[in-house]
Amino acid sequence: MRLLIGIEIYLSRRCNFSYFQSSSLQMSKEQFTSVILPLQHKLYRYALSIVFEVALAEDIVQEVLLKLWNHRDRLQAIDNKEAWCIRLTRNAAYDKLKAASRKAEPIDHSIFQLVATSFPDQETIDKDLIEAIKRMMEGLPDKQKEVFRLRELLGYSNAEIEEIMALDSNQVKVNLFRARKKIRSKLTQLINYGL
Repeated sequence: MRLLIGIEIYLSRRCNFSYFQSSSLQMSKEQFTSVILPLQHKLYRYALSIVFEVALAEDIVQEVLLKLWNHRDRLQAIDNKEAWCIRLTRNAAYDKLKAASRKAEPIDHSIFQLVATSFPDQETIDKDLIEAIKRMMEGLPDKQKEVFRLRELLGYSNAEIEEIMALDSNQVKVNLFRARKKIRSKLTQLINYGL
């Protein structure tokens, strides 16, 4: 919500909308507000699932939204704007990670939510399980990790993942199958043997 308000304030103060709305090829403020801004929460969750840092994810989404606004003349030609926004977010997140040479930091537990039970040590068990799953995900090859993240954490369909990652349907299915198989195998070892 904070991002939406910040972007709208920025756009209203910095841009002359009457000039931009005169072009039929450019996306108007209303179109941008109704088509692109509602995606900001998905973009934020996706960025957070990559960088595991709230402030950095917010910065990434803000940069992506500003980039989209500055290049809105090109947005009309894009068929699936959501897939394009996700792709921009992914690229921006990986650029930030490369630039920062990210050190290992604790995961922000807001992206995983486990149902608490009545056991007193359940919170500790949940945190340990979340950390184990994060390590398992980080051990996956990049394509498998990305497909798994999009499908399992963000709920995108295989067709949407194909478009976001520019893969064909077989590649998406194979990468998702392999990622699930590896994580399932490692979780089974962890649960059964504590390895």
